[in-house]
Amino acid sequence: MIAPVIGIVLLIAGMAVVVVFVLRRRFAAHLDALESQTRRSAPATGPRADLPPEVVALADRLGAQADGASGFAVLEQSGQMWRTPGGKPMDFTARQTVRVAAPEFIWRAVMGRPVSVVVADYLVAGTGGLEALLLGAFPLARVVGGHGANRGEALRYLAELPWNPDAILANRSLDWTVLDSKTVKVATGMDAERGEVTFDLDDQGLIVRASAPSRLYAEKGRMTAHPWHGRFWDYKPIGGRLIPCQGEVAWDLDSGEFIYWRGRVLNWRSSMENTSGNFTDKKQ
Repeated sequence: MIAPVIGIVLLIAGMAVVVVFVLRRRFAAHLDALESQTRRSAPATGPRADLPPEVVALADRLGAQADGASGFAVLEQSGQMWRTPGGKPMDFTARQTVRVAAPEFIWRAVMGRPVSVVVADYLVAGTGGLEALLLGAFPLARVVGGHGANRGEALRYLAELPWNPDAILANRSLDWTVLDSKTVKVATGMDAERGEVTFDLDDQGLIVRASAPSRLYAEKGRMTAHPWHGRFWDYKPIGGRLIPCQGEVAWDLDSGEFIYWRGRVLNWRSSMENTSGNFTDKKQ
């Protein structure tokens, strides 16, 4: 009697393993396709000639290179994320591919142990998305498309230009405004999906803060708009660029600042050059 029961249990367990494997492969293939789109080749267009001199100077300080316009940057990260204010942090490792000449990126992360969650955050071909799957197989959250998602991911692309400095010179969809010697704004998109980010510069002229007056935040099943900002520090030279190796992102909620992402860049490389940087010996 016991043997048949054990056999049934083993059969069910085996079927569950197969289901998880198939679903994981399917989701991974979906993300691979999105990543391939961000890495697709495009004709080189050369540097923009319409940028304010202050923005050109910022690009020069960051080591931006316009000959990378047809390419992309890849960075690997590790860090922690928080789902709610005061909640328990979740460790993550991630790889991000970000396009130079167009507002496109995909961030692929694995977080949580021993039961992992695979998370993808992206803006590809004008569509923004956030997908989280338990074990990379079972959906926990999925928001794809719509004005709010598209604009939110456009804001992320803009805010992370310090990790993609070549785009300052090469991305012709970015609109720049100089407010003063230490403050510039950059925007992209149209109508309801247009996003704008303000950069604050330090005494060395490096970007130390990025902010937007509103970005949608999920709270108790509702989406509400709140101010949003990020910080950058620990700039290091790599491949002729100056890349911030550490950063954090936060919402300004009614209850106060909620830092929900804090991470460090482990390495960075440009697709147009045989250069990369490894920062794993730096402590956060």
